[in-house]
This record gives sequence, structure tokens and C-alpha cells, in this order.
Amino acid sequence: MRLSKHFYLFFFLLKSAQDVQSESSTWCGKAYQTENTAIPPSGQFKYPEAKPIKSLYLDVKPRYTIFLDSDPTIELLIDASFSNLFGTPLPENATTSFETLSIDLQCSEMNMTLSQIMVTVGKEINKISLSTGFLPARLQPYLITVIGYPPNSEQLYNTSTAVYVLPSRKTGSAVKIDNLYGGSYVQNSANNYTGWYPIYPNGMFADGSVTIPSSVDYSHLETYAKLGFNTINIVPDGATPEQTYDPGVLTKYWDKLDQLNMFNIFNLQFAYQNSSRIEAQVNMWKDRSSLYSYHLTDEPDGWHHPTENTRKAYEQIKKLDPYHPIQMVINCQNFYYSEYTQGADIVIEDAYPIGIDPTHSIKWNTPCNSTYGDCGCDNCLGGLSDVSDRLDILQSYQSNLEHGGNKPMWATIQLFEKQDYWSRQPSTGEALSMMMLAINHNAKGLTYWLYTTPNDPVIVEAATLGTLFQKPSMLKFLFQTTPIKNLSVKGHQALDSTAWIVENQMLVGIASTSYHDSDDIVTITLPLTAKEISMQAYGNPGFILNGNQLQKSGMKSLEINILILNLS
Repeated sequence: MRLSKHFYLFFFLLKSAQDVQSESSTWCGKAYQTENTAIPPSGQFKYPEAKPIKSLYLDVKPRYTIFLDSDPTIELLIDASFSNLFGTPLPENATTSFETLSIDLQCSEMNMTLSQIMVTVGKEINKISLSTGFLPARLQPYLITVIGYPPNSEQLYNTSTAVYVLPSRKTGSAVKIDNLYGGSYVQNSANNYTGWYPIYPNGMFADGSVTIPSSVDYSHLETYAKLGFNTINIVPDGATPEQTYDPGVLTKYWDKLDQLNMFNIFNLQFAYQNSSRIEAQVNMWKDRSSLYSYHLTDEPDGWHHPTENTRKAYEQIKKLDPYHPIQMVINCQNFYYSEYTQGADIVIEDAYPIGIDPTHSIKWNTPCNSTYGDCGCDNCLGGLSDVSDRLDILQSYQSNLEHGGNKPMWATIQLFEKQDYWSRQPSTGEALSMMMLAINHNAKGLTYWLYTTPNDPVIVEAATLGTLFQKPSMLKFLFQTTPIKNLSVKGHQALDSTAWIVENQMLVGIASTSYHDSDDIVTITLPLTAKEISMQAYGNPGFILNGNQLQKSGMKSLEINILILNLS
């Protein structure tokens, strides 16, 4: 994580050599030491420019990153819409009034047309189901092509996607990501390899010397699990270039993780630029029941690793193990986002805003701005909302990539103590506020830096809140719909509120970023009229529902609330 610049000495020494922009040391493409002058960073995200004529944008994605041959169906997501940003221009004499499109779904290597259907244009995503039996199970993906035939036109439109149909498992695990809503689903020994169950990943980066000491002691993992976390990302002890886990020791600990069904996010950050080490480590651990994903790298954008290396490692891992997703941490606000994230199914932000000076580097005694300096949180304002702002901007980049897909975003919550750029540890209230802000802004997983002791009260409270998001009553909303963010609020200048609507219920998340209590009446306008408050899942009571408005008299500093409303 951001601490890795200092925790991982090796990368600090390599930093200048890896910077392709200049001979000076940079972070996120920006010089930060007194002897270096400002160099405007390259790699800024380019939003698509509007075209002068309308186009038909045709896109297809599998509903899930993988399917198993035991799944009854394969589901595809087809988006057919008119756009002036993406797609193929319509002929000059074409009409843009048609509402349906004839579609052929083809798999050329099978010499097969899988389906011929009609899809709607310009409305919701079309969900198309096919029998799994059409595509025999194998470890390589199939290329599925979609051909669109507009009415009264000879113009054809096509696009394609890769679809994995994998052999079912009786050992190890399989983890799929929902490409529509971003949720995680698992099949492993815990459910006897029958069907899938959802998990909201919630766990810490953990110091390997603390959680899996070389003298085997399972009590550390047991204590960690009792806090309520369901994932763990164990940072290799030592963090030197060739450092990894001792295989014999880790095998014993992984047996314990399997027993606890504690999902291991296996850390490859010191191996991902070495193909031999990738092959050895992935093959060693790919058949464990509690393997969730591969953590490819931390902050390759900050270090400015060669941009192609994440994609190369991603492709190699997928050939070795297509059953598990790959994730990475992006540190910079805007530095080669699309290039680096080609190597990830899951993108994690790690804006650490608490205790920094956003305009002057505590560590380097230099200014910080958009073209110079390193203050510990790239282009941050030094407030809690930096977390939600970073999620929003990364989601904006992703949604503006043609055929880029809907990669889930996670947040890394700052829990560590004072060091380097950060003058203090976040308070419990700040930590919980950052968590709620992340949830409100569509984070599909939470992780935290850094677990060194179970006795830190901030960690204990964060773990307690995190367990709430693992409950079925929460997963129903977080994994089955798109959140409606930034609800209108009156009576409070620093309140963030989001709604999720599923069937006849609405989940409302509320996070105050104010450090002061307020006695004013707070009014939140909801997207729909609700009938009653079904339950307050977390927070302080006192809310009153009046149609499409939630009201509360007074709000504590950094107060967070989670409510479920009945719509009818």
C-alpha cells in the first residue's frame, strides 16, 4: 500500500531506474525532491470526445467472469445503444428511431450460431441466457461474437467477448465476479461444491511476521478471524526482492485458512514482474479451498513500473489458473489508469487522507500540487471525502473506456499509526466514516492497511462494522442493484447519502464527514416514496419517514447510519 514506498526498501532503490519520464525520482509521474524541478506528468486519462454523428454502440460481456459446466446456463450482457462517443457510425440515410436489433450469437471455432434473438436498443442491458452444454468445459476461453442487424439497413455491427466455461471442481475453489453489479461469488468445500454463495470481501493487509510466524502458531489467525474479517492479504515478511512465503510453513497455515474458510488474497506483488516466480507460486497454491484471488501488485502506477507488465502477468496467471480473479492497488489519481488496470479484474484504491498536509510534503519538505510533490495521498484535499472522490474518479475512467467493462472497485481504509506523511492514526469515527463513504460510492470490497495487532480499538470497531456488510440482508442490496448516489440533503453541509432499491425495499446509507455536532433538522430526499422504516441496521435512532423524505433532528460528528425501508 502507500506505505510500501518505505516498508519495501527494494522498490525505493529501483524507483529512479523504473521511471521512464526523467532521470529524477518521481511518484505518480511527479518529481518530489528539492533537487528536482516540476515535470507535468504524462498518462492523464483521455475522456472520449463526442463525434459529430450518431453511432450504434454494441457491447457484449459475460454476466460472470467464469462459468462452470455444472452451471445450468451461460448469461451474456448485451448493450445496444445510440451514442456519440462509442460505436460504429450509422449510415447517413439510417434512422435512429429503431428500438430493436436482430442479433446473432456465434462461436466461430465451434462453427455454431448459438442463438438468434431480438434485443432492445437504448434501454436497459439485455440479459441473454444460453445452455452451458453449447460450450464444452475447458480451461481456455471461447470467443463469442455478436452480430447486429438493424431494420431496413444493410449495415452490420459486431463485437465480441471471451467466455470461460470451466470444468467443475471437487478441490480448491472457484470465484466469479458479477460483471453487472460487481459482487463476488464462491464455490468451494464450504458449500460442498454445489452452487455459489456471495461474499462481501472484508479483510486486512496483514504483517506476515505477525499472522503467520515461522514458528507455527495458529492462534494469530484464529484471533484475526474472531474479529469478523472474511479475507486476509498476508504481506510477505521481510519484503525483499526475492522474499516470499516459506512453502512448508504456509502450507500449514493455509490448512488453517481452509478450516476457517478465511479467504486468502494471495500476494504476488514481489513476483509479478518475474514469469518464473509467477508460475511457481500460482501452481503451488491454485488448488486451495480458501483461495479468493491473486493480489498482483501494489501501486504500479506510483512506482511507474512498465505499463505492459501488469497485462503480461495477468495473461500468464489466467492461463495457469482461470478460476480466480486478479486484483491490484492503484495509488495515483490520474496516471496511466487504463494501461495498468488491463492487468486486473478488481481495482483497489488506497487514498490515505488523514493526517497529511495536502499542499506541503511532511517527508520531503516540498510543495504538493497537480504537477509536483508527494504528500502521501495523490491530488487529495486531506479530508474523509478523498476516499469517495477517488472511487468516483476511478469508476468514471472505467465507464469511459470503450468495451472496458464494469470492473468492481474496492477501497483500502487507512488504519495505520503515525509515520512518514501521516501525522496521526485515524480515529475510530474517521475510520468508520471512510468505510461508509466507500460503501456509498459502490465499493464492492473493503481492505485495510495494516494489521499488526488485534488490540487496536480502531481495528476492532472497523471489523465490527465490516461484518454487517457480509450479512444476507445487506448483500441483497449491495450485489443486486446499482446504487443511487449523492441524494439531496438539506440541513447538513457534509452528509453523504446513497440508496439501493431491490424489489419492495430500499437500503439507505448515510455518512457525515463533519467533525462537529449539529442540532439542525436534516432532511434526505429519497428516490422513491417509502412506506415505513423496516429496521435501522446501524447508527443512532431518531429518523422519521415522511413519504420520500427521511428526517432527523440533530446529527453527531462523523455519524453514520444504515436503514432499510419498506416501499409497500
